[in-house]
Amino acid sequence: MPAQRETPAFTAPYRLKVALRLLRARKVNLISILGVTLGVAAIIIVMSVMDGFQLELRSMIRGTLSDLIVQIDPEQVGSYNDLRAAVGEVPGVAAVALQEHTFGAIPVENKDVDGALQNLIPLRIVGIVPSEEAKVSRVMQQMLPAPGHPDNPFEVNPDLLEGFTEEETPRVVISDWIARRIGHGIPIAVGEQIRLVNYEEVEGDDPGRPELRFPDRWVIVSRIYDSGNSEYDKLHIYVDLTSSGRVFFPSRMGTIVELRIKLKDYSRAEEVRGPVARVVARFDPNASYAPKWYVKTWEERQHNFLRAVNNEKFLLAFVLFFIVLVGCFTIFATLTMTVVEKTRDIGVLRALGATPGGILAIFVLNGTLVGVLGAALGYGLGELGAHNVNPIRNFLKTVFGWDIFPPDIYLFDKIPAHIDHTAALAFALGAALAALLAAIVPAVRAARLQPVDALRYE
Repeated sequence: MPAQRETPAFTAPYRLKVALRLLRARKVNLISILGVTLGVAAIIIVMSVMDGFQLELRSMIRGTLSDLIVQIDPEQVGSYNDLRAAVGEVPGVAAVALQEHTFGAIPVENKDVDGALQNLIPLRIVGIVPSEEAKVSRVMQQMLPAPGHPDNPFEVNPDLLEGFTEEETPRVVISDWIARRIGHGIPIAVGEQIRLVNYEEVEGDDPGRPELRFPDRWVIVSRIYDSGNSEYDKLHIYVDLTSSGRVFFPSRMGTIVELRIKLKDYSRAEEVRGPVARVVARFDPNASYAPKWYVKTWEERQHNFLRAVNNEKFLLAFVLFFIVLVGCFTIFATLTMTVVEKTRDIGVLRALGATPGGILAIFVLNGTLVGVLGAALGYGLGELGAHNVNPIRNFLKTVFGWDIFPPDIYLFDKIPAHIDHTAALAFALGAALAALLAAIVPAVRAARLQPVDALRYE
């Protein structure tokens, strides 16, 4: 009579029945399932928030930066118009704009117990050509419309000039953050006058040694902008290089001059960078020695910041995966205890004809069921939590007064969440696989038990 053979592993009905019975019989399995569930849900929610934060941050940065940024040496560039025209002819370039940067400060009075103290808000004065800037970035779109004022953000209602001529009173566009800082929490209105100190380098009596001047001017706030990036808004104000803003750049000594370039296809930035660098080198020979320093993409300009955000994302994923590992360790410990407690039962099964492979399958199935249930519940809970992260935040803020996402720290008014369903599914499958691996060692131990030894075990 031929020997009986079991059906292939994981398909014999008794194996699944015994595995399910073990799952129901030991309540500690619920703790293992809960551990895997919380771990998977936490990873999905946090990764969704970090993905959303990263996407929103990149979009926000691109709003103030163009695709390519070319830094030019003011001393060596003779003709900006010729340079802009030459760069504009490079294949792949859609638009070019000029920016000039200098440094300044706005005096703000802060009162304390000793009286009035004057502080300075340090900032960068950015000179732009409005018609050109509108083609390369979203800066002009961020300048909030002012009812009753001209469409040009660098013009104000003439009735507010109070006798000042355009040359005497330059127009500036300041951020909402600076407007609130000047007004001590209440933003100043468009049309108000503020003092602005700027830094200038001019030719001195000693050739080669420029003199420093710090003119103190009254300026009119012609518009208020909000880029969504409070760190950027704290440091930048805009002036018009084609009109009253020219007064802040009497010479190009000590200024930072840049060309901002919009590409037809940003994915081809590396292909366009070389030709742009060669064109710039015709006007500025230094550019030929370090083209990547002179011509940068917006991602390279913000490389350290974007890299820090990306590293933080993966660091959080790594830390949170330890929650899943704790759940898997619980599976390992639970199955190890089960093997010890059920040694006699294992002996009975072996005596009734169960093979070592059958015993192995029972305990591997038990661990796998715990992992699959935990991963499935965690996937559902994570998706639900990521979709409702802002209602959860509002609930915590209303009930406990705790804002888990302060806008002044994280730059955004609401928590950005972007669910990558493929990545979420990968996290869930990874947790289930980890649970299966955690079950193998106890299962192998159970499979190696000899029937006689198991039946004699007490």
